[in-house]
Amino acid sequence: MDTPIPARPDLPDPSDPALRRQRDDLQWQQRRSGSELMRVKGAYRNPYARDRARVMHSQSFRQLQGKQLLGGLDDGEVFRTRSTLAHEVAQLSRGLLRSLQHLHSPSAPWLALLPEPNLIEAIAFGRQLGHPPFGEGGEVALNDWLHESGGYAATAQTLRLLARQEPYADAFGLDPSRRVLLGCLSHPAPRRLVFSASGAGRDDKRCPPGCFYDADHDIVDWLLLPASSSDSHAFMLPSALPREGQHGAAGWGGFDASLIGLAERIAMGVHVLEDGIRLGRVTAEHWLRLKPDLGWAGAVELGSPTEMARTLFGPSEPARRRTVGSLVNAFIVSAEVAERDDLEEPLLRYRVSLLTEADAFLTQLHHLVQETLLAAPAVAACERRGGRMLRAVAETLWDDPRRLLPEPQRLAHEMAAGPADQRRLIADWLAGMSDQRLLRWHAQLVAA
Repeated sequence: MDTPIPARPDLPDPSDPALRRQRDDLQWQQRRSGSELMRVKGAYRNPYARDRARVMHSQSFRQLQGKQLLGGLDDGEVFRTRSTLAHEVAQLSRGLLRSLQHLHSPSAPWLALLPEPNLIEAIAFGRQLGHPPFGEGGEVALNDWLHESGGYAATAQTLRLLARQEPYADAFGLDPSRRVLLGCLSHPAPRRLVFSASGAGRDDKRCPPGCFYDADHDIVDWLLLPASSSDSHAFMLPSALPREGQHGAAGWGGFDASLIGLAERIAMGVHVLEDGIRLGRVTAEHWLRLKPDLGWAGAVELGSPTEMARTLFGPSEPARRRTVGSLVNAFIVSAEVAERDDLEEPLLRYRVSLLTEADAFLTQLHHLVQETLLAAPAVAACERRGGRMLRAVAETLWDDPRRLLPEPQRLAHEMAAGPADQRRLIADWLAGMSDQRLLRWHAQLVAA
């Protein structure tokens, strides 16, 4: 019988969970360019701190402060922009992080997955980059203009900007780490699997499907390399297939994407609602229609809707701020983690969500925000007008790109592989503009 070879005490045990976790972490920190994780020996910034800095100093992120969320309603009273939302989401994500760390069992299998603050901010800021000027109006216009060239969706554009377009590393965009890209992949399904062509000429155009572009499949394949092929395949399968006149839906995003996505929902449901109160668009009558679960509200010390209405709509600004803080806290402490049994990779398997009662109330708040603010005639008119202007500028540039495009865009246009790529490059450039910059180009090219 062979004598077993004793393990060398000076070599690490490859089955050690800590060593395996460290190896997995290194895989998720890798960049598509293959550049060094740390720039110099002894560097003080980890890869996620560098990712955060790259996103924050990008031109696309700077333009977010000029992209209004409540155009037509907001005359500067609240000044709500995409940049405002990005910072709120980062703050709320850190609150969710602390809640998950301290309100759950220390033996929870997902605890080691919790992202660090630099990673949270890199993802929270990065996920806003793909939104064009004039919100939904701009997204509709670009989606229609590109209907034969792969369409346009803000979530898909985010991935394209981060990994291809935003100038930092040649051919790799900002060249973020693999885990940042995964966190920004909020809808992990290719467009071809969720797009319904039968509805593309109707109101369906107003809501392009949540997806990534078919042309960016290579990026997604790369970022999912640490997962098994079966995990990658299951992760990209839609949760609902397209039907006649209706798009399908992507499955759930990964662990980080779900955490940041929940923070986005809370920001839109609470902080945008607070702005609506300040603008006089949301009234106590609207609020008292809401029906939170009283057991849940009592458990999170939220109080009854009537009690909250007194402070939310009363004369005291500090009292309203404290009530809004209580509302935010109620959702943050209601976070939990679900899992999919069909996936093995931890960053894909787990998902941050809300207790059923909290989720139902947050959905009610979203409906109220949609009814009173996002679907208000003034906002709809502003977005529609902006979308028409964007489309007009795109058509004008397309008619005479050699004379009208600025030099960098003209050179890229001439080097593009074909008409579809040329249209996409024009759309990339216009989508990155602020509202005011788009208005100036429209005045120069179309309205003159």
